[in-house]
Amino acid sequence: MVPKTKLVKKEYSPLVIRRYSLPVLIFVALITDDDLSNLDVVVEKAFKSYGSIRNNIQELRNLAGYLCEELSKFYKKAEGIAVIIQADKMTISSLMGDFMNHEQCRLELYSLLLFNTQV
Repeated sequence: MVPKTKLVKKEYSPLVIRRYSLPVLIFVALITDDDLSNLDVVVEKAFKSYGSIRNNIQELRNLAGYLCEELSKFYKKAEGIAVIIQADKMTISSLMGDFMNHEQCRLELYSLLLFNTQV
Protein backbone atom coordinates (compact mmCIF):
# COMPACT_ATOMS: atom_id res chain seq x y z
CA MET A 1 0.00 0.00 0.00
CA VAL A 2 1.43 3.35 -1.03
CA PRO A 3 0.66 6.12 1.49
CA LYS A 4 -1.86 8.59 0.12
CA THR A 5 -1.01 11.37 2.54
CA LYS A 6 -2.71 14.67 1.84
CA LEU A 7 -1.34 17.98 2.98
CA VAL A 8 -4.38 20.03 1.96
CA LYS A 9 -7.89 19.53 3.37
CA LYS A 10 -6.64 17.04 5.95
CA GLU A 11 -9.65 17.82 8.14
CA TYR A 12 -11.76 15.63 5.85
CA SER A 13 -9.79 12.48 6.68
CA PRO A 14 -10.27 11.92 10.41
CA LEU A 15 -9.01 8.88 12.24
CA VAL A 16 -11.77 6.41 13.11
CA ILE A 17 -11.32 3.51 15.52
CA ARG A 18 -13.98 0.81 15.69
CA ARG A 19 -14.02 -1.95 18.31
CA TYR A 20 -15.24 -5.48 17.62
CA SER A 21 -15.76 -7.94 20.46
CA LEU A 22 -15.56 -11.41 19.02
CA PRO A 23 -13.89 -14.33 20.68
CA VAL A 24 -11.03 -11.81 20.82
CA LEU A 25 -11.01 -8.01 21.06
CA ILE A 26 -10.24 -6.36 17.70
CA PHE A 27 -9.78 -2.67 16.93
CA VAL A 28 -9.94 -1.45 13.33
CA ALA A 29 -8.55 2.03 12.67
CA LEU A 30 -8.78 3.94 9.40
CA ILE A 31 -7.68 7.29 8.07
CA THR A 32 -9.68 7.70 4.88
CA ASP A 33 -11.95 9.92 2.80
CA ASP A 34 -14.09 6.88 1.95
CA ASP A 35 -17.64 6.62 3.30
CA LEU A 36 -17.44 4.35 6.35
CA SER A 37 -21.19 3.79 6.72
CA ASN A 38 -20.69 0.17 5.72
CA LEU A 39 -17.53 -0.54 7.77
CA ASP A 40 -19.25 -3.13 9.96
CA VAL A 41 -20.53 -4.98 6.89
CA VAL A 42 -17.06 -4.99 5.28
CA VAL A 43 -15.39 -6.25 8.48
CA GLU A 44 -18.05 -8.93 9.09
CA LYS A 45 -17.71 -10.13 5.50
CA ALA A 46 -13.93 -10.35 5.93
CA PHE A 47 -14.36 -12.36 9.17
CA LYS A 48 -16.70 -14.79 7.43
CA SER A 49 -14.40 -15.25 4.46
CA TYR A 50 -11.41 -15.82 6.78
CA GLY A 51 -13.11 -18.67 8.61
CA SER A 52 -12.99 -19.60 12.27
CA ILE A 53 -10.85 -17.60 14.67
CA ARG A 54 -8.69 -19.78 16.89
CA ASN A 55 -6.76 -18.63 19.94
CA ASN A 56 -3.39 -19.35 18.34
CA ILE A 57 -0.61 -16.77 18.03
CA GLN A 58 0.14 -17.37 14.35
CA GLU A 59 -3.55 -17.59 13.42
CA LEU A 60 -4.22 -14.22 15.08
CA ARG A 61 -1.20 -12.68 13.33
CA ASN A 62 -2.53 -14.00 10.03
CA LEU A 63 -5.99 -12.61 10.81
CA ALA A 64 -4.60 -9.12 11.53
CA GLY A 65 -2.74 -9.05 8.22
CA TYR A 66 -5.71 -10.47 6.33
CA LEU A 67 -8.07 -7.82 7.72
CA CYS A 68 -5.65 -5.04 6.73
CA GLU A 69 -5.43 -6.41 3.20
CA GLU A 70 -9.21 -6.78 2.87
CA LEU A 71 -9.82 -3.23 4.16
CA SER A 72 -7.24 -1.83 1.73
CA LYS A 73 -9.03 -3.54 -1.18
CA PHE A 74 -12.37 -2.02 -0.22
CA TYR A 75 -11.34 1.46 0.97
CA LYS A 76 -9.32 2.77 -1.96
CA LYS A 77 -8.78 6.25 -0.47
CA ALA A 78 -7.35 4.94 2.81
CA GLU A 79 -4.27 6.80 3.97
CA GLY A 80 -3.79 4.50 6.95
CA ILE A 81 -5.18 1.16 8.09
CA ALA A 82 -4.54 -0.56 11.42
CA VAL A 83 -5.85 -3.76 12.94
CA ILE A 84 -5.05 -4.35 16.61
CA ILE A 85 -5.98 -7.64 18.26
CA GLN A 86 -5.91 -8.21 22.01
CA ALA A 87 -6.21 -11.82 23.11
CA ASP A 88 -4.91 -14.03 25.87
CA LYS A 89 -2.35 -11.63 27.41
CA MET A 90 -1.11 -10.61 23.94
CA THR A 91 -1.45 -7.66 21.58
CA ILE A 92 -0.95 -7.95 17.83
CA SER A 93 -0.94 -4.98 15.49
CA SER A 94 -0.88 -4.85 11.72
CA LEU A 95 -0.28 -1.38 10.27
CA MET A 96 -0.42 0.02 6.74
CA GLY A 97 0.13 3.44 5.22
CA ASP A 98 0.34 6.44 7.54
CA PHE A 99 0.24 4.30 10.67
CA MET A 100 3.34 2.45 9.50
CA ASN A 101 5.19 5.42 8.03
CA HIS A 102 4.41 8.37 10.32
CA GLU A 103 5.25 8.36 13.99
CA GLN A 104 2.66 11.02 14.86
CA CYS A 105 -0.15 8.91 13.37
CA ARG A 106 1.05 5.89 15.37
CA LEU A 107 1.22 7.97 18.55
CA GLU A 108 -2.31 9.26 18.01
CA LEU A 109 -3.61 5.74 17.35
CA TYR A 110 -2.02 4.14 20.40
CA SER A 111 -2.90 7.09 22.64
CA LEU A 112 -6.57 6.81 21.64
CA LEU A 113 -6.49 3.04 22.16
CA LEU A 114 -5.10 3.57 25.65
CA PHE A 115 -7.83 6.14 26.30
CA ASN A 116 -10.55 3.81 24.94
CA THR A 117 -9.50 0.87 27.07
CA GLN A 118 -9.39 2.91 30.29
CA VAL A 119 -12.70 4.77 29.97
